[in-house]
Amino acid sequence: MVEPVNGHPAADRATSEAIVVEQFRAVVPASTWLVDAAKTAVESGRVLQLVTGERSGLTFPMESLLGDARAGWVVRDGSGGHRDGFLGLPLDWNGTRFVPEAGATIPAPRKYAPGSGDLEVQISTPFPAGEPLRLGRSTEIAMRALTGAGPLGWGVAEPVTEPWSAPDISAHCLARAPGPVSLVVVGEGVTGRLRVSRVDDDVVEELRISGPAAGSVDTRRIEDLAAECAGTARRMTVGAAPGRTHGVRSTIPAPPALPYGVLFGHELVSAVGVAHAHRTPAARVRLLGIGDRKAVWCRLDGGASTPFEQLTDILHHYATPVGS
Repeated sequence: MVEPVNGHPAADRATSEAIVVEQFRAVVPASTWLVDAAKTAVESGRVLQLVTGERSGLTFPMESLLGDARAGWVVRDGSGGHRDGFLGLPLDWNGTRFVPEAGATIPAPRKYAPGSGDLEVQISTPFPAGEPLRLGRSTEIAMRALTGAGPLGWGVAEPVTEPWSAPDISAHCLARAPGPVSLVVVGEGVTGRLRVSRVDDDVVEELRISGPAAGSVDTRRIEDLAAECAGTARRMTVGAAPGRTHGVRSTIPAPPALPYGVLFGHELVSAVGVAHAHRTPAARVRLLGIGDRKAVWCRLDGGASTPFEQLTDILHHYATPVGS
């Protein structure tokens, strides 16, 4: 396991296949160094592998960064062994990167009470060419709905350095167009990432935030959030992430976020028709919005089948690939 450290200042090891960064601290944020290391790994065709201790945790922006960069989280346990921080799969060093142990299987995740952990919200908003570009609006709507207060700040990494300003975010993104831009956004007990990219002629804003605790948010606030996003969002999902508490993901393997609701925007509803939207196979279905900007909001709590089963049925109903 001895290779020259090159390729990035943050690397503890660098090989032809991986940039390995060790962070043995209680909470690992998406620091400037790690954001840049992830970018370097992607651009050089390698994988970033973050090594932490078994008592470490990842902030939600750091967790999201690893996902976006297709990077790995390697946990070193007390005996000196290694495992995948998300799945618990035992890992070995093969000389150039950490890989699954031969014959290893993914252990069953720990069981959590339904609806436990942090609330997780994802909102995708397109801005077609010629329409006003209002970057940051989805962040403001989401944080006000969930916390009663607006966003506090933003930055390119953690900790954020700029007070919240939607015009400043727009200027930052436009100055870097047409390349994609990823930012960290924070609010009272809420943290996340905002990604802005160009898809064909559209600008697409993708927001992912975590917090506060799922059980602390009144369902009326979530209903209000769905109503406010109905005219603009392409898609919104709301769920409870059992492996994350106070915005920090622990090394204990956890199941994916339990879906609570999903909203499909007016583009899809217009394409399939209002009658088809009314027949969505979910526990509770509502059409939101006005005129030709009607969206369909599907609640997955309750009903005879589980939320995951309902979500799968909904995606098949709209011919949307599972996991897309």
